[in-house]
Amino acid sequence: MKNQYVNRLQEGDTVNDYFVAVRKDLRPKQSGGHFLGMVFKDKTGDIGGVLWNNAAEVARLFEVGDVVNVRGRVNVYQGNLQIQVDQVLPLREGDYSREDLIASTDSASEDLRRFRAILDTIENQWLKRLVTMFLEDEPLMQRFATAAAAKKWHHASRGGLVRHCYEMARIAQTMCELFPEMDRDMLLSAVFFHDLGKLNEMSQDLFVDYTTEGKLIGHVQIGVDMVQDRIREIEGFPSNLRMELIHCVLSHHGEYVNGAPVLPKTLEAIALYHIDNLDAQTSAVARVIEETRGKRQTWSDFLPLINRVIYAKER
Repeated sequence: MKNQYVNRLQEGDTVNDYFVAVRKDLRPKQSGGHFLGMVFKDKTGDIGGVLWNNAAEVARLFEVGDVVNVRGRVNVYQGNLQIQVDQVLPLREGDYSREDLIASTDSASEDLRRFRAILDTIENQWLKRLVTMFLEDEPLMQRFATAAAAKKWHHASRGGLVRHCYEMARIAQTMCELFPEMDRDMLLSAVFFHDLGKLNEMSQDLFVDYTTEGKLIGHVQIGVDMVQDRIREIEGFPSNLRMELIHCVLSHHGEYVNGAPVLPKTLEAIALYHIDNLDAQTSAVARVIEETRGKRQTWSDFLPLINRVIYAKER
């Protein structure tokens, strides 16, 4: 039974518990020899670790992705907690509970049901047929329902992808009410397809990591290929409709600097980009605030990704 979780560790704690090893780097010491830098993760977060003695020998004992028992002491390095590691030993399956290690969204099945209900309101016969082809692919939908939306920043827990899409669909419905000139069916379809490539971009086992396909191609192009393949199975699918939908998927990162191969140039594509970013950033900051309050802090640690700290005001 696991007793120590990352989000509860404090400076000075003695650690003797299991985590997933999500990174290991054998690095040279200035004085000669090597030390071992590591990152350990459980369902509550991750923490760095460093081992100074017998680094090469210990590095051979485990691989990234293994569940390991870690012994050591928590200290602070450059403002962050880390474990000064004395021992790392791999565990066999059966010696740990996966539920202790994998963050999950409790509402995933309900989120999927509610998201599908919104998609069922699509009226355009071509888009409805295309969406239905994906929804009726049970193995694909099982993966969709249990996937994380990101490795760390937003909706990073199991079930996070469907939660992200459901929240986006709710926002999209409101946008369509405010702007009746919006093509509602196009926007909702694009919400469904925009991150579908993440199913192949990232592995979804004990921890989220990028696959070879994800590193070489990325989820934008992977998702476009998935949608294009299904469109080819629908005889007579309108060319302009295909181009507009693919444009939404291709441009949903909004800016070249964010990895978008094209900039959004339709009303629906522009709305999709802002809806996606709004939901992702709001979810991430809400998580940061919750974690900061859990540490009994008023201000978060510095967040390099957004270049700021976040104020965790009282409820």
